Amino acid sequence: MGTHEHDVPVNKAEGGAKPRVRARRFDADRTDEVLELDDALASPPSERQLLWLDITGEMPDDLAPRLAKAFDLDDATAAALATPGQKPSIRINGDSLRITVVAQPDPNHPRRSPWLSVVAVPNAVLTHHLQPIGYLDDLDALVEADTAYGLLDSESFLATLLHATVTSYHHAVDTIEEDVEQLDDRSLRDRHRDRLLEDLVGVRARIADLRRLLARHRFVYSALEGVVMKAPDGDGKGAAALSGVAGHYADAMTAVEGARDLVLGSFNVYMTRTAQRTNDTMKILTLVTVLLLPGSLVAGLLGMNVVVPLSKDDPMSFWFVIIGVGLLAVVITLVARRRGWL
Repeated sequence: MGTHEHDVPVNKAEGGAKPRVRARRFDADRTDEVLELDDALASPPSERQLLWLDITGEMPDDLAPRLAKAFDLDDATAAALATPGQKPSIRINGDSLRITVVAQPDPNHPRRSPWLSVVAVPNAVLTHHLQPIGYLDDLDALVEADTAYGLLDSESFLATLLHATVTSYHHAVDTIEEDVEQLDDRSLRDRHRDRLLEDLVGVRARIADLRRLLARHRFVYSALEGVVMKAPDGDGKGAAALSGVAGHYADAMTAVEGARDLVLGSFNVYMTRTAQRTNDTMKILTLVTVLLLPGSLVAGLLGMNVVVPLSKDDPMSFWFVIIGVGLLAVVITLVARRRGWL
């Protein structure tokens, strides 16, 4: 069964973006359905059904009141759903739960990551985000065939969404770690080292931004361990699923810390390699100095104002000196190679 998507007219100034709305109703007793928005709002889901309504883009002015009426949302929840904030939050109001989190953080620009607002009510989950979120599309594609989601309560489906959200944090960390490995490879090579230090600093800044972003969610995810909604089935499975999300978030924070340590290790590799190259350069300069030292010594001796055992008028004296200096250079080079200095 394909996903039905449609644009909803926006009552805003001309040129405003039109939202993409998709509605899917999971049914434990029959085939899952992809609904039009009007049909989804007109027929509330039963206790053996679960409705997922996803909105991408700015919400029309008239849609928020319709959602509030259809799902009995209070004014604050409806307003928060209509305009996803830029701050993590969680709010429980009887049998409704509202959460705002960063979804699918951008590994290159964590500060520009999209925000996701989720409202869970009995037998329905509403999601709204201004920017497309890839894993929601993947989840929608995953459940195109009939599934058992109709047997789940809204808490359990919310836990599924939040698990995918935290997994997207892991994906961001994986991307940054791959970049760090490439920088390590460049550090160990003599070529392509231009701007290496700047790139390392840039990766470190990305990890710091991602860590700060995730740290802001600590209260939200830790609060999930104590969330209890008035679910229709009352079996507590949804609450247990939400508690599992908190542990998954802790793993994500650990992964970010590990990525930060990995960058520090890359700095050590870079500094070690730089020190090694400096030592190699100094070794060559020292050897050149030692090779030139005999010639300088001989030239100094021959230039003394004393009688030397070589005739200054014989041209062969010059070649004797050159050959002697050359032999000394060869001997010094052989000794250096034998001692492992080269």
